Amino acid sequence: MNDGLLIIERIIIESLSKKERNLEEIKLDTNLDHALLMNILPHLLMKNMLRYQRGVYSIDKENCFRWLAQVNQDENVKEEAKELFISLVNEYFKKDLQTQRAVAPSLKIQKMWLTKDEEIILRSHMATLENFFVNVKDSRKTRPQRERTCEQRVVIWGLSQYSDLVDGVLKAV
Repeated sequence: MNDGLLIIERIIIESLSKKERNLEEIKLDTNLDHALLMNILPHLLMKNMLRYQRGVYSIDKENCFRWLAQVNQDENVKEEAKELFISLVNEYFKKDLQTQRAVAPSLKIQKMWLTKDEEIILRSHMATLENFFVNVKDSRKTRPQRERTCEQRVVIWGLSQYSDLVDGVLKAV
C-alpha cells in the first residue's frame, strides 16, 4: 500500500484530526504501543502528513490537500477495507482471548435464499442501520463525547449474490 494508509497510520491521523496531541495523548487515544508510535510518527512527518512543534503533533493542514485525496482514492480505501476484514476475522477466531475481553469481536455471515419481498425487507433494515450510523455521527458533531479513537466500533455489513463473490475470487486468481 504505497499511497494509502495502514490501519495504524489511519488511527493516528483520525486521532490528530480531532485535536493536536502530544505523544502520551496519542498513545492513550489510539491505544498504540509507544515503540510503534516512535516508528510510525516520523514516517508520517516525512510524508508531510503531520507537523511536530514543541512536543505536540498535529495534522499538517498546509499539505493535507496533497495527500488526503490520494489516501482516499478507491483503490487505497479498498486495501484498507481488506486489512480491516482480515483483522476482524483474525480477532474473531482468537477463541481463547474472546472470553477474557469485555467486548469480544462479533462476526456473522449468513447464506440464504431470499424471495423478492424478503430482500426488500432486508434492504430496508440495512437502510435503517445506515441511517442510524449517520444520525450517531451527526450527533457527535453537535454533542461530542469524550471518546478515545481506539474505542470506536467498526461495523461491517453487506449483501451480495454468492455467485458474484465466487466470480470475484476466480478473477483475483
